[in-house]
Amino acid sequence: MEQTEQLPQQSVGYYFLRSKEVHIENGAAFITFFIRLTRETSLRKEGKEKTRIQAVWVDLDEVKEGHATDRARALPNRMERYELTPNVFYSLYELTKTCPAELFYITPHYLNSTRKNFDT
Repeated sequence: MEQTEQLPQQSVGYYFLRSKEVHIENGAAFITFFIRLTRETSLRKEGKEKTRIQAVWVDLDEVKEGHATDRARALPNRMERYELTPNVFYSLYELTKTCPAELFYITPHYLNSTRKNFDT
């Protein structure tokens, strides 16, 4: 009987992650904002899966809580991860070129999402 070699199966996922976390440093409250757009390529062969994560765009900002806008302070203290379609992903990437701060305030059309609240 002839054996056939199993071809690798590849899948690509597009993700948008954002988080806001308030923390105290030397008695002062700070807010850390983090946003990342990633493309994740998974390759499955012979029952094993390897995933390559490519950060397409990243932004990190930290401000004293008293210097943050009311809009920024009102954001939930948590991490959110959204699985996107390629079209939505690349639309968000285009937005990073003109008004990246807006990514903190929008919820994109997504396929799946997860959230993790941070302790305050």
